Amino acid sequence: MLLKYTVQNKAEAGTYALPFQVTEQEIVLSTLIIPAGEAEGHILIEVSLAWENPLLNWDIGELDIRLRRNDEQGPMLDWLQDSCYQEGFAELSYEETAQQAETHVYCLTVQSADHRAVVTGPLMMRGSVYVDQMDDNPDEQ
Repeated sequence: MLLKYTVQNKAEAGTYALPFQVTEQEIVLSTLIIPAGEAEGHILIEVSLAWENPLLNWDIGELDIRLRRNDEQGPMLDWLQDSCYQEGFAELSYEETAQQAETHVYCLTVQSADHRAVVTGPLMMRGSVYVDQMDDNPDEQ
């Protein structure tokens, strides 16, 4: 398979809004858009993020990570619950095949019961589109 298109959102530790205290309310951490003209093919979404447990009493920290379509209310595509005593590094990978050339929006959300997670970074969300072969001249029909 050949890489046709890739887009990435990235935030290093200490930049933007990081560190970010995660709460009981599911909140958007990042959004990724694959434009209609690039979306036809095999789509791979990769997420990685570093986080820590803000509690110093050795209670386990917990972080729910969800990948949703369109926005925080959209259908859940994938889900991961990570836990740690002090520091954690979570990775999530989602694949799908897009048959129609339409815009694809992916929304990364996080949630933590009892405020038991702080996203420290780095945070990375990447979307790649792969095809079996490249069109040499897409304007010719």
